[in-house]
Amino acid sequence: MMKKATLLATAMVALSFPSINMAEVISFIEMPLTASQEAVTAPTPTPAPVSNGYGRITALYDSSSKILTYNVTWKLQDDAVPRTHQAGNNHIHGPAEVGTGAPIVIPFPDLPLTNSGNVSGSLTLTAEQVAAIETDLIEGRMYYNIHSTLYSGGEIRAQLISNGANATGALYQNSELTLSNVLVPGLEGAQAYDAVLNSATGTFVLTTATPLR
Repeated sequence: MMKKATLLATAMVALSFPSINMAEVISFIEMPLTASQEAVTAPTPTPAPVSNGYGRITALYDSSSKILTYNVTWKLQDDAVPRTHQAGNNHIHGPAEVGTGAPIVIPFPDLPLTNSGNVSGSLTLTAEQVAAIETDLIEGRMYYNIHSTLYSGGEIRAQLISNGANATGALYQNSELTLSNVLVPGLEGAQAYDAVLNSATGTFVLTTATPLR
């Protein structure tokens, strides 16, 4: 199902989540992956990689089932490919505000060793992970990044900022997901687009390209 959405409007899309009557689904829609976000001031000041890499991640976190469904698209600096750094080559780190670094808290399955690509999947958080990071995830204090042969510490990064009003997330009920106040980081004013989300196939698309910031 396809609906028009704006920054200050509501998007309704059909999704296939686990069979439950009602759950809160925290939405992170089209978070831009950029090298500039890898620049941090703490705990150790580190400049941004010199990279033209870019990408985006969309993720939905079901607070009832504790399932995180995601779709990642990436393009690294020319000739660079994902590289294993500690537990795999792409992860969620936290807790961390924008401009700060933090340890790995959720390893993702390894990305293929290609300069660019698109993957989808899902993870079920353990009880220990939920206790340690769920509040920070919902409140925007987590980031996702990709480690590469060019920058083993991380070439491109995306802060995971919830699209829900006041970071309370979206509402999933009767097979429909309501995304309120859909945000596009770095962009001002209402932006209309067609949203296509399907967690069963792992496909998340905004048919009008979101500018990378």
